[in-house]
Formats: sequence, C-alpha cells, structure tokens
Amino acid sequence: MNQGLKMILVASTMLILAGCNQSSQVGTSKSAVPAKTVQSVGLAKGTGGNATWISDPTPYQVLKTKAPNYTISVPILEYHDADYVPDDIATLKPGQLEQEFAWLKYNQFHPINLGQLYAAFYYGYKLPSRPIVLTFDDGYESMYTKVLPLLEKYNYQATFFIVSGFTHTNPADNNKTFPTLTLSELKAFTKSSLVDVEDHTGHHYDLSKLSVSAQQQEIDDGVTFLQGVTGHSIKYFCYPDGGYTSATVQILQHRGFLLATTQHQGYANLSQGSLTLDRLTVLDSTTLQQFASLLASSLATPDPIAGARFYQAGAAAFGKHDYQIAIDDETKAIVEDPGNYKAYTIKGIALCYAGHYNSGMSLIDEALKMQPNYGYGLFNKALGLELYGYYDQAIATYQTAIPLGSGKWWKAWAYYGIASIYGRRGDVQHVVEYLKEAEALSTITKIAARTEKDFNPVRSSPVFQALLR
Repeated sequence: MNQGLKMILVASTMLILAGCNQSSQVGTSKSAVPAKTVQSVGLAKGTGGNATWISDPTPYQVLKTKAPNYTISVPILEYHDADYVPDDIATLKPGQLEQEFAWLKYNQFHPINLGQLYAAFYYGYKLPSRPIVLTFDDGYESMYTKVLPLLEKYNYQATFFIVSGFTHTNPADNNKTFPTLTLSELKAFTKSSLVDVEDHTGHHYDLSKLSVSAQQQEIDDGVTFLQGVTGHSIKYFCYPDGGYTSATVQILQHRGFLLATTQHQGYANLSQGSLTLDRLTVLDSTTLQQFASLLASSLATPDPIAGARFYQAGAAAFGKHDYQIAIDDETKAIVEDPGNYKAYTIKGIALCYAGHYNSGMSLIDEALKMQPNYGYGLFNKALGLELYGYYDQAIATYQTAIPLGSGKWWKAWAYYGIASIYGRRGDVQHVVEYLKEAEALSTITKIAARTEKDFNPVRSSPVFQALLR
C-alpha cells in the first residue's frame, strides 16, 4: 500500500491510543498510594485539607503495627533565604529556586511532607516514585513572597522550620538583621495545604552549647508559639546550625517529636535515627549540575512514571514523522522502565521508518518476548516486514495479529495491509476478501483505498470498483 498515506492514518490513530494508554499507566502508578490515604495526602490545591493533617501521622498509617523500615532513603533538601544577598551563601541567586523546581518537575520528583515520610518509615505508607522533602529554615520573609508562590505554581509541598522569636507583628518593626515573617504572613501558611510549619526553636541558639533546661525552654518556646498560630500539634524539628547533644535528642523524644533534621549531608534514612536525619544543603553557589549530582541516587532508580511520560512523547513524535525524536524519547522510556514493552515497539517501528530495519525489528521482537500476545506489537512487526518487501512474512504476521485485535483500531489496518500486498500482486480475489473485512471495521480504509497506489494493478476490476463505491 502507499506507505505515506498509511503512515498518516495509522500514526494519527496510534497517537490517540498512546494518549489513552498514557493516562492509564500514570493512573496505575498513582494508585499505588493506598486508597484510604489519598484524601489525607492533600497534594492538589483545593482538596479541602485542614491544618491538622500535615503534622499528624495518623492519616497515613496503613499498618496496624509500627515496624521501622530501614531500606527507605529519601532526600531532604535544606534551603534558607530565597532572596539573594551577595556574600551570604545561605541565600539563593535570582531564578535559582524556580530553575531547581523546574528540574525536579522534569525529572519526575514528587515532594512529600514529613508526615508521609514518617508513615513510610514506620507504617508501610507507599511513597510516590522519586520522593523528596523540601525544607526551608529560619523564617525569612521570602518564604511568603518567593517560596509560597512557587509551591503553588508547581503544586509542591514544603516544610517551613520557623524560629518563633524572629516573627514580628508589624513590617515597620522589622529591625532584624534579615527580613523575617510577619505574624499575618505566618498565619497565611496555615491556609495552604502545601505548607507545614514546624519548630526551629525560639531564638535559633546552638542547642549543643546550652544547658539542658535552656534547651528545653528554646524547644518549648517554639512549640507553644507555633501551635497557637497553626492550630496543629508540632511534631517535627530542625536543629539550629545543626547543633545538638544526646540530651537534646532525649528532650525531643520526651516532647513527642517524630522526626528531626540535622545538617549532616546525605539522604535521610532511619539508620541515622529518626531524630537525627541527614539533609542536603542548597546554597547560592549550587549550580544546576551540582544540584542534579546531589540527587543522583534518585535518578539512578528506574521511574515507571517518567518512563510513561517519555513513552507518550515518543509516540507523539512518531505520529509527526519525527523518527529520531521518537527513537530518543523511547530510549529514555526504556531506561526508566525496562519492562515497558510498548516503548520497545514504538522505537522499533520508528527505526524501521528511519532506515534501520535490523535494529528496529530486533526491538519489536524484544517487545514480543516480554508480551507474546501484544497484538499491536505484531501489527508493527508486520508493518516493518511490509516496508522492506518481506510480503509473505508480513501477511502471516498480520494474520497472527488480527485475532488479538478485537476492538482495536489497528485491526482494520491489518486487513488493509494484507489487501494492499495482494494488490501489488494483482490478486483481485484476495484484495476484495481482505478489503471487505477492513471496510467493515473502518470506513476510513475505503477512503484510503481510492487513492492507494498499491491497488493500481487491480483498479480496473469491476469487483474492486464496486467495493469502493
């Protein structure tokens, strides 16, 4: 048949199908989150989450018995001020935070809150692929002016560790050494399901240098103030300047804190201790390449959701005849999800159209090894055989695919493909036989047949002409 015409018809329909498959795949991945916890996760804006769900681990508990899981390692990013101040390494350069958020989104990271992390550590909660925790320390005003708008733009969750003594009631009273939150700005966070406010002490003193009673006072000052502002219990803690002693940890245990973060560098893991978790610090000097290096362990883990995204992009490129882009995207899909046999199929047929028959057919065969009854894979194998003139093998493969195509759009085109091969041979009887089957399933095939060059050898046949009317 005319391969250009068939390519347009097949690829456009295939693209619609690929979009449907993508929705199904992503939905399946997300449904790994237990149904009973979905409402309490509050990842989407406007879900009606209240001020208590963030800090309270109870909604996430999916196992009756507390059982620590030491195999889970999750990166916790440590940020400070999002407003750039020259020579202050704890600030961020203009545009840096959004560039990093965009990188996280592109690479399919999923920001979670500390309640979800605690539930995963102890109660079998199913984390999304590539989980990450975003934390911002101290209580800079940029948390309200810069960070919150970006969280809303990307629909990301974050924990704000607030020093209660840095908060003031009137912007005119802000005579601190750096701009800090007003009380009204802090209260605004309680209205967002994306922000969790937690304790960073009363005055940001290095706890390791204080007496036990002074440490208790610093921790309690933060808790009392923040519980009054947020309306939820304070369960998570951040050590100012990373300073703590064994006595500090005991105080947090007695006060009922669930998790606490340090400035030790690395992914957070229960083997470090639930109240002495590692973080990864982001500074003004952190380049995007360095940022990616911090999260290299997550990138090394195959991500089916990212694989589905690349598969869809590759299918879209194939539908536009952008074969090299399709090949590149499906290659990425396979790297992220080596079991995605559909990606092997699209890459294989794209290679065939790009002139690489052997490597293309090898990939399609690889897909069929994973899923022998994948009818669309067999259809593409037959199409590849037809493209390169292996007509008898193509007919046999189309015929093998047809019984597997019940309700599938490509079943009509499998009949059409067989008919077009017989058309080249001038075999009117078989052309009519198979074209009738194609037209019964899709009237588009009749329209295509009217201009199909492959049918020229039989075009003058009265039987064929009658079929096209």
